[in-house]
Amino acid sequence: MQGFSPSGTSFMGEEIAASNIQQARKRHRARHQKSRLGCFPCKSRRVKCDEARPVCGSCSSRGEPCSFPEPPATSDRTRRERPRSRRRCARSPHIHDPQPFLKPLEIYASWSPSSGTLVNDDSLNMDNLLSMQFFHLHTAQMMSHNPKRSMVWRRVIPDLAASHPYLMHLLLALGGIHMITERTRQRRGERDEVDLLVVMDHHQRGVRGFREEVARISNANAEAVYAGSLLLVAFVYASLQVPELNPFATTLNQQPPGPICKLHLSWLHLVRGVPTVIRDQWPALKASRMRPMVLHFHGEEYWDDLPFVSPLSNLSHCSPRFLLFAQGTCQAIADLRASCDAIQPPDSNGLHLIPGYSPASSDWAGYAPAGAVDVLETVYSRVVAVLKCSVSERGSPDDSDIQANLEEAAVQSWPSLVSDDFIALLDMDEPVNLVWGLSLVILAHYYVVNTLMDSWFLASFKEEVLKIQTAVSNLHNAQLSQLMMWPVKVVTT
Repeated sequence: MQGFSPSGTSFMGEEIAASNIQQARKRHRARHQKSRLGCFPCKSRRVKCDEARPVCGSCSSRGEPCSFPEPPATSDRTRRERPRSRRRCARSPHIHDPQPFLKPLEIYASWSPSSGTLVNDDSLNMDNLLSMQFFHLHTAQMMSHNPKRSMVWRRVIPDLAASHPYLMHLLLALGGIHMITERTRQRRGERDEVDLLVVMDHHQRGVRGFREEVARISNANAEAVYAGSLLLVAFVYASLQVPELNPFATTLNQQPPGPICKLHLSWLHLVRGVPTVIRDQWPALKASRMRPMVLHFHGEEYWDDLPFVSPLSNLSHCSPRFLLFAQGTCQAIADLRASCDAIQPPDSNGLHLIPGYSPASSDWAGYAPAGAVDVLETVYSRVVAVLKCSVSERGSPDDSDIQANLEEAAVQSWPSLVSDDFIALLDMDEPVNLVWGLSLVILAHYYVVNTLMDSWFLASFKEEVLKIQTAVSNLHNAQLSQLMMWPVKVVTT
């Protein structure tokens, strides 16, 4: 039953009439032209922007950075495609506007083509961007287990590179070669992310600038030069993983017949130069932002003659190679010493000196392999002390505990401890002597120390030990082959 108003009009009729009038108003209401030129912060907060440039009123009152989108294109094609794009964006709620208040690192803002840090100095190409990104996201994060030293890699070195073009080249080279090694390991040889030629171009430019700075090193540039030294050393270690940069050279020799394999050892000379920079500029470096890299909480004397009685059997929770190393160290050193006694040193009269070898002393006490074994025993003792210290601290340590202590003990400093005579023996032009073979075996034992370190740029030393095994086997000497069994067993465990 219908209801009626006092005037006799039906209530139902009034409701229908009001609805028709409201629909008519909606149809004739002018469309609101929503502004699409507001700043990004206002868009993200869903507030109205007055579009005042360069800083709108809303951002100005909040004291926040303000940035605007690019002006829309006015071509006919853009106008035709705009509604379609708007509808697609409306159906994609997961797409958000970029956040301009997330400021980029200062290094990106200060790095420009005019600074001379780009390949061919022409553009910020994709290879450079990939190398830069990979360095910040991965390389710098993986260079140290110590938080303070890690901060140097993540913040201090990039900051120095922003104001020193040669450091920027070295930084890009390191990030690029890390990307190459990582992609090669994951994708079985596919290296389409960054060009090796671009990486090497950065490396060469960085080396040229580094040499110029070293020639005039002083307190003013010591911090940057030392940062360059670290970048160079990391690069040369990493380059051993790239076949194009680390060929296993083979030459033919008549005495004895057959191929003689020669290792790539030039990296030793570069690594041995870093302590010189530290020693000459010690007062400046220990007071600079690089001081976490040169100061160690435990000095050398801490690791000598530690009265530990910790059972090394508690290393069962870490990599098996640590326990194998600890169990075989003493015997390995004893075997090397016996071989030094058995293989005669060069004749003191100079009649049977090895080609390319000119020792500083012709006495038996100055025999290079014997001195190298002395240094090796010191380094091995320090590693064993680290293992015992880790057991004392943790009871049953894991790999991360041991790695932090190995870094603190500076066991990788062995290249600067061996003598020049030993390096000369390794770097002979005609490696046909048993003394050379013995020196290679000793070098393989040093390489074992590097395989104990869990660092991406040291990943090649397992393969380097196997290369030495091949080179030694070509000498057909049973004694040297026997000496190679222990280091091969450790690195392959």
